[in-house]
Amino acid sequence: MTKQGNAYEYYTEMHHGYNPPRVDGLWRRRGSEAWEYLSLLDWGWHPTGENERVKSPPMASSMEPVSAEHAAQLEADRQGWVQYWALYLDEAEYREGVTPVTVVRRRSSPERVMDEAFVVGNKWAPDPVVYEFTHSRTDRHLEEITVDEAERLLRELRGVTGATDL
Repeated sequence: MTKQGNAYEYYTEMHHGYNPPRVDGLWRRRGSEAWEYLSLLDWGWHPTGENERVKSPPMASSMEPVSAEHAAQLEADRQGWVQYWALYLDEAEYREGVTPVTVVRRRSSPERVMDEAFVVGNKWAPDPVVYEFTHSRTDRHLEEITVDEAERLLRELRGVTGATDL
């Protein structure tokens, strides 16, 4: 973690729509200085403000203070911020035990949500299927999986290892 020998106060942004609530962001500030957030896209700290991508921190009711040590652990665990799903062409194929076609993932960073699919060429590319699935706009079916399951599945489907590295 950068700047550990300082007077930063660290906070997690909590998403209470899950049981237990899911950590949805990492924030910090030093005294009365501007808030900063950890970007889950480039893994750097960025300020908030009128001329920045993120104008202000989340509402205080969704923020919980954490120690600098816990914040360092959260920052170091990049996979802890990413959700993975196995992608099936439809729910019937999932129920019939058909092998999924690929893996998709979501990184919900304060500056934007990035949904990606592992595509031809063995790379991650932007894809709307997670948004479409969560908003009932597709026949495709997603089943949430762990990072280890995503890695195993991509090894089986594409013969690649390290595809989930961030």
